[in-house]
Amino acid sequence: MSPRKKTEVSPMEFILLGIISETPMHGYDVYKKMSQPGGMSEIWHFNQSNLYALLDGLEESGYLISHLIQIGNSPTRKEYHITSAGTALFDKWVREPVLHGRDMRQVFLAKLFFAIKESHETTRILVTKQKSITNIWLMDIESTINELTAEDEYDRLVLDSRRRQISGWLEWLDECTQSPVINRRF
Repeated sequence: MSPRKKTEVSPMEFILLGIISETPMHGYDVYKKMSQPGGMSEIWHFNQSNLYALLDGLEESGYLISHLIQIGNSPTRKEYHITSAGTALFDKWVREPVLHGRDMRQVFLAKLFFAIKESHETTRILVTKQKSITNIWLMDIESTINELTAEDEYDRLVLDSRRRQISGWLEWLDECTQSPVINRRF
């Protein structure tokens, strides 16, 4: 392991940790899993050429380990396994809401994907926390809109657009609690 640890893990790297936490895999198998319809490929598009660099970076940081294996006459491949540090980091990430509206479309949906796979309780906690944060965003936007003057018409339009997006997210989060996949313990 490199003496210099990265301090920040990207959303893509968290997704890799989540996929490998399910079962150890070769890099190409990770790519195939991430590209399957109905999963991560619905919200995130992956570039196979960057995948191996990300996996190696996670290994350097101590979140993955790899073993060289050979099956039959095929070339030797690296099989990646998540470490206890990787598991702890991923588990913390999946349970925390996103803190910026721009992250709802991809990062929150990635967290929701893994939370649903883990348990109804994890999903309930994640959605509840996200609703709380999102309500704060809405209150902040509405407060700012109320302070605008007549000369701030463009700002009003921009903030109204954001207010409507946030209101839509809150409506959607409420619908999530009614989803058969999620709502068993809401």
